[in-house]
Amino acid sequence: MKRAILLGLGALGLAAVLLPAVAMADSGFPPGPPATFYGTTPAGISVGQGVIAIVVNGASSTVCGAGSVVADTDNGGKPSYAVDVVSASQITGCGVSGSTVMFYFTPFGGHSGQLATDTATWTGPGATLKNVTTLGPLLQSRASVPNLAKDGTNY
Repeated sequence: MKRAILLGLGALGLAAVLLPAVAMADSGFPPGPPATFYGTTPAGISVGQGVIAIVVNGASSTVCGAGSVVADTDNGGKPSYAVDVVSASQITGCGVSGSTVMFYFTPFGGHSGQLATDTATWTGPGATLKNVTTLGPLLQSRASVPNLAKDGTNY
């Protein structure tokens, strides 16, 4: 009798451990690894500058990753970038196979930000070499001032 009770409790304990693991595997938790794009940058990009990955799906675009520009010691100290781009399972609208990835280099040292004219294709997790060769025009900042509501409150 004791043996049957102990075996039953053991089976119940094993089921209690396995059920959450199976449920999490079905729900996509943890999310898959990102795609990592890396490569050299064109003239005008400085070490320390940020890079933003924008994924374009049809008429919509989503910011799906951020990285930085560093000195590549294997390439004579030239500026190179690296950015992780997450999949749509992590952020809606992000990487799915065939999506276009655009790279925006953030403002730095008094220079405006610039969007690269080179694009890449999101093919899934893993590292992808994409040397950026050309940049679009400098993006202009617009002056902005705070607005007040007609009733004088700031809602």
